[in-house]
Amino acid sequence: MKRSVFPFALTLFLLLALLMAGMPNPVSAQQTQIYSTNFNTGYSGWTTSGTVAGIASPSIVPNSVSIRGTASITRAVSTVGYSGISITWNMAASSLESADHCYIEYNTGSGWTAIGILNDGQDNSTFFNGTTNNIAGADQNANFQVRYRGNGATTGDYCYAEDVTVTGTAGTPPTSTPIPPTATPGPTSTPPPGGSVPGDPLTGSGAVTRSLLTYANLTSGTSTAPVDDSAFALPSNAAMPLHAFEGLLVLNNEATSGGFNEVKDSYAYTGNGDNPRKHLPEFSFEFVQNGSHLIPVNQGLSITGHQYWNYIIGPGRAWSETTDNGWSRASFPFALVQRNANCTHNGVMTFLFNGSAVSNVRYQITQETCAYYKINMWGQLSATYSPYAVANADTYKNNHAVEVGNRLPTKSIAELATDYPASGVNTSVFGSGVTAAHMTTYGVVFNGVNYVSGCGTRYGQYAYCGVMRVPSYSTAKSAMASMSLMRLGQKYGSGVYNLLIKDYVPEYTGSVGVWTNVTFNNTIDMATGNYRLAGYESDEGGSYMETFFLAEPYSSKITAAFNFPSKAAPGTFWNYHSSDTFILGRAMQNYLNAQGGGSDIFNMLRDEVFVPLKLSAGTMTSLRTDNNTTGQVFAGYGLFWTQDDIAKVALLLNNQNGVIDGTQILQPDMLADSMQDDSTDRGMNTTGTPVFKYNNGFWAKEFTSADGYTCSFYTPFMSGYGGITVVMMPNGATYYYFSDNEEYSWSSSVNEANKLAPHCP
Repeated sequence: MKRSVFPFALTLFLLLALLMAGMPNPVSAQQTQIYSTNFNTGYSGWTTSGTVAGIASPSIVPNSVSIRGTASITRAVSTVGYSGISITWNMAASSLESADHCYIEYNTGSGWTAIGILNDGQDNSTFFNGTTNNIAGADQNANFQVRYRGNGATTGDYCYAEDVTVTGTAGTPPTSTPIPPTATPGPTSTPPPGGSVPGDPLTGSGAVTRSLLTYANLTSGTSTAPVDDSAFALPSNAAMPLHAFEGLLVLNNEATSGGFNEVKDSYAYTGNGDNPRKHLPEFSFEFVQNGSHLIPVNQGLSITGHQYWNYIIGPGRAWSETTDNGWSRASFPFALVQRNANCTHNGVMTFLFNGSAVSNVRYQITQETCAYYKINMWGQLSATYSPYAVANADTYKNNHAVEVGNRLPTKSIAELATDYPASGVNTSVFGSGVTAAHMTTYGVVFNGVNYVSGCGTRYGQYAYCGVMRVPSYSTAKSAMASMSLMRLGQKYGSGVYNLLIKDYVPEYTGSVGVWTNVTFNNTIDMATGNYRLAGYESDEGGSYMETFFLAEPYSSKITAAFNFPSKAAPGTFWNYHSSDTFILGRAMQNYLNAQGGGSDIFNMLRDEVFVPLKLSAGTMTSLRTDNNTTGQVFAGYGLFWTQDDIAKVALLLNNQNGVIDGTQILQPDMLADSMQDDSTDRGMNTTGTPVFKYNNGFWAKEFTSADGYTCSFYTPFMSGYGGITVVMMPNGATYYYFSDNEEYSWSSSVNEANKLAPHCP
């Protein structure tokens, strides 16, 4: 007979009830409010930095605190006598751009940790709120702090603090294992499978012999000087990373830390004392990871609000080494860009990471393309990693994979000789006209392959040569201003070239010159007739042009651009002015707006030329007035290339006849004139010796029998300040170099390229 289970179950239930009655109730402890404010009566007791208003202005709700640009408010809240600390917050944002964020953060004494972040797309003045519980390190802490902070690039970016409450459980904290703090959901610690980006997955074992930037160096060491750049590079035996890095990386104490020394300082920017130029701007950037590729969400020019520096962050790598004690390792390239100028100072950062934390971050800058200011910077900073699921992460991952897959085939410059052994080409000629210490990089593009040099620094070869950012300087007069005019001509007809500046730039009325009959074409040809000194680039290097270059607001810059008197009829005399290209950029923008084609000329070029040409993500921004992402594009300078970018631009102009994927993108007649394909339109004669041709923003040099040829021909080229040349040859080859010792020597390279294929028919 089956025994009944009911008496046994009842006995077991009563026994368990008695046992549980003697146990402490884990939910019986009540949270106590330690500190709370709704800011209705202001922010007394909070420490402020920057521009803060107690009754928000511009206001979105009554009595919220507005935090403008990079301002912040901080409050110390002692939690002595409390455990299980929680923070509840409420904030909003307005007018954020892609690199701008609003933060709510806490500090237990070991650095700031973000628990709430608002981004571009969450900036419509809607309030967001959240709660973070059981904050590690916050119990019984007399120095606990909370902070609302913005990192807006302009004074038009606002964060709004509405409420904050800190709570805890009164009494002695429990001795049992605490519940981990809740946080915004982040990525899994298992990295995504490799293979989606060309070159993945890594196949090494991770057994790497390392003497620089070791685990001990990054977790407890210091930085006393730069090291060889190879220490930042992906090792040949690297294994796939053990973790996925996705979220926000924030550096601490940038403004007061780091080493610095001058190599060249033509304008005495920095002396022996401390100076903001000697330190990094505030660093706060989102990253995602695709296999072994670490991808910054924002790769173009990022406006920081720093007095002197902006950032460009490039894509890096993530991997693992067996001696890193179970952590993964990452590094990435970055550049400091001088505010309101085109110089780039290239560096690298590296750190260790796991699913929730990072080591210290080591950085160094040991290379630049900048004729007047050369520096080394280095340091090791503590950092905060806030792991969370980045909005549109899959898009960033996929876009990077596509970009890498679309890069031109790339080989070393030495392989040009092995690929064309019958030519007898001597690859040492390329780059030979420039002092090696001042050469950033060079290459030859031939038959669709980019044959490249390395990228030297003062401490070995740059770890990320293929994605190093170099300044366009005045190659932008060709690749931005002229190509924009060609695009307008293709879209709206060639009559656009004969439009008058006065009809599209109303500020001409304040000019000391005469602009009544100056056309768009006169201006792109540097033949407006308005100048002060007739000598070769005398105006360009003079005090009036210095005023133009230094002007940051649009109103000041356009006024300086028009400050040249009339000396000749339009179209009759060449005089080189970067200011004229700025005027043309404004004229093209206003013309485009009048056609209903959008209000920004650079965005048109970006979307209709650069994107289909498959240039890199970091090329899709430009310097603009007002140190702002929405200012007027400079047009005559201010772009940033990689080796692949400039090679593709040259191919479009010199080989593809302005056609992308079967579609004519650039107006063919203007392009033919620029490439010296029309013998009846060579352009303007330049002043000085030797005499060049200048047509539609492109220079050209003639080669004749005196140079050993059986014919005469012109080579169009783009030229940039400091020692930058991109020369496009009749045989289809392009030679480019970026340097900063003001050396312009490339005729021998044209002659050497003749061995690959003849320039003369």
